[in-house]
Amino acid sequence: MKDPKQKKQVILLSALLLLLLFALYYAFTAGLGSSQLSSPTKKALETASIPALKDLVIPRNPRRTGGKKEVPVQDIDPTIHLERLTQFDPGTPLSARNMFSLDAPPAPQMAKGRSSSLPGSRAGDGPHVASADNRPLAPPPVVINLKFFGFKLDLSQKKRQGFFADGDEVYLAFEGELVANRYRVVHIGDSTAEIEEVNSKTRRQINLVTQ
Repeated sequence: MKDPKQKKQVILLSALLLLLLFALYYAFTAGLGSSQLSSPTKKALETASIPALKDLVIPRNPRRTGGKKEVPVQDIDPTIHLERLTQFDPGTPLSARNMFSLDAPPAPQMAKGRSSSLPGSRAGDGPHVASADNRPLAPPPVVINLKFFGFKLDLSQKKRQGFFADGDEVYLAFEGELVANRYRVVHIGDSTAEIEEVNSKTRRQINLVTQ
């Protein structure tokens, strides 16, 4: 025969186990019922919170909508007008500002040399006045860099042979000969020499250099 003390403990544990099972069953059935009841309620609330299409409005610029700040969605025409794309002019990209540069684009330059005509006048009427921009530029003056250091008399040819220098190059030339393939010796005097630049036919007299 079992101990009465052990028998009481078994009875007590059995009673606690039954209470625990009853509590779990009650909690499960109560949670399932509340979830089934709350699902239709949530759906009803969500449906009620969604506004109708006629109640939706879009804020617009009053200048473009005739003073209306809000336009209903149902009044907006969803038609796409493809024919208006041909009338769209994006502008010339050459005059657009460079988004990667801080400098402003250069201003368009006006064509030079255009004479302003009076209203009613026609082209060709009256004398044509040339502006300063249309005048041809004068060529730069020719510079002869030769230096005349002296001469000697050639008895066989009875001519004077001059001594010339162009930079570090030294040349001996009679009258009529070329120096440095650019200058022609026209005349050799006692203290001067007349030199002609071949390309421009410009003549200069250079003095004798005495050192």
